Amino acid sequence: MASTADIFDRSAPKPAWALWWIAAMAVAIVAVTTAPLAAYVVLIALFGLPHVLTELRYCDERFSPRIDVRLIWAMGLVVGLIALGRMAVPLGYMPASLTMPVELTLGAILAAIALVAMRRMRVLGALIALALGLGAYFAPLSTFLVVAWVHNLTPLGFIAEITDGPERRRLLGALTIPFFIMPALIAAGGLLWVPQFFAPALDHFTTLFGAGTSVLMSFLPPGMDRAAAVPLFQAAVFSQVMHYFAVILFMPWLLKEKGGATGKPVVPWPRWPVYFVAVGIASLFSFGFYAIAYTDARAAYGAAAAVHTWIELPLFLLALGYALNPARASGSLRRPTPH
Repeated sequence: MASTADIFDRSAPKPAWALWWIAAMAVAIVAVTTAPLAAYVVLIALFGLPHVLTELRYCDERFSPRIDVRLIWAMGLVVGLIALGRMAVPLGYMPASLTMPVELTLGAILAAIALVAMRRMRVLGALIALALGLGAYFAPLSTFLVVAWVHNLTPLGFIAEITDGPERRRLLGALTIPFFIMPALIAAGGLLWVPQFFAPALDHFTTLFGAGTSVLMSFLPPGMDRAAAVPLFQAAVFSQVMHYFAVILFMPWLLKEKGGATGKPVVPWPRWPVYFVAVGIASLFSFGFYAIAYTDARAAYGAAAAVHTWIELPLFLLALGYALNPARASGSLRRPTPH
């Protein structure tokens, strides 16, 4: 198997990545079949912050120089309001009942901002903005859960944007296994044949960091039948492991191979080796914070996670709508050249 250093080496043989993806899937399967609640808590405590920072760095280096500065300011303002909304609830400045409606409404505004700049597929942008707006009013919980599930698929969008032609088709085709086929199999109970006692395991790990079974509500509605909830939550945790693996390791490698946009990003990020040392240290502090004060750590992470979740919506719409400058980045979703 390729060494850890090889995965960031442009000359490393690409089949080595297949082995890394298989290893990640194996780890995810073991985690979700033994202790799904514990796996989820450890995942966000240890890798949540590095994944958020890495995803934001990717978005910044790949997209920011290709976007009109006025759009950047507008999106930044709305995303900042979303983060403030996440922090306002634990601080007592906003009732929890307003969190989802307010956040989804702001998400609809983000889609509308992108819609203004889109040159094609404007109907899609309008439908997404409308769906988020209606969801905020009529079904905030269901809409919020849909956003949580769909967010785990965002690496596929980034990979589609940075690749072209046969390479894009080959990568996206292969990644249907970890992002679609395996989660669907798990959600349908495909791992229940494994000799594990899922309900006792679920109960046994409810005391980890004092998280309790509240973590189920990250992906499932409250009060859901336990027998039905277990395989669905296992599928969600498996998908999240795949998401984290793609964001923290695979997407930075693609960015190094394909290149970011020409021009300066918003943040002066350090070199990748320095960056990974820094986020590694940050992840250890994050894990300690969760262990000491889970509720406070979860609230703090929620604000950071909201930023990276919602900033991606307008970026994808701008890419699909040919509202990015395609001449300033290779392998992007761009207008086909007429023959």
